[in-house]
Amino acid sequence: MRFFTPELYLRFNSSDDEKADRANEAWEAALSEYRRHLDGIRDHMPSQVRKLADLCLHDAELLACEQAVEPHFPFPFEPFGMPPFWSALAIVSVKQDDKIASLIYLLWDRIREYPSPEGWPFSKAHTHWLYDEVDFASGRGGAFLHRVLLSDGRVLEIPFVSVFVQNLPLSPPAESKMN
Repeated sequence: MRFFTPELYLRFNSSDDEKADRANEAWEAALSEYRRHLDGIRDHMPSQVRKLADLCLHDAELLACEQAVEPHFPFPFEPFGMPPFWSALAIVSVKQDDKIASLIYLLWDRIREYPSPEGWPFSKAHTHWLYDEVDFASGRGGAFLHRVLLSDGRVLEIPFVSVFVQNLPLSPPAESKMN
């Protein structure tokens, strides 16, 4: 995480009022910096990445995070000695209020998971989405990173080239009466 780090989150939730107040100021500064950063790159993002950046999944329960990696994409020949292609897809599903949101990523690399800081004081029983950041991947034109801070202290870094967001209601919509 570049802006909303696990360490800042810990200080923000400190029982020491003075420490928490300083962290609150740092949190507000991080929030302003991230908004400025996002505003600076938004016009260069495809619409589906802008949609991801505009999502608010704070406190959504993490249901699943799966990735499927194919070692190489079947190709009838390897032109000009090029190495075989590989493909990878990831699906992250969360429950928020009365819906399930599935984020379906076309990956350019594997998802990286960073462990929680030592002594993470918060429950690891039910993992929730705390904060996330969308950014360009440095040196990889047209590629992005989605970093997610989870309530168990882990950070997911999802390297992707495209994303699709699918929202599904938990209960079927009420049947409409046609007269």
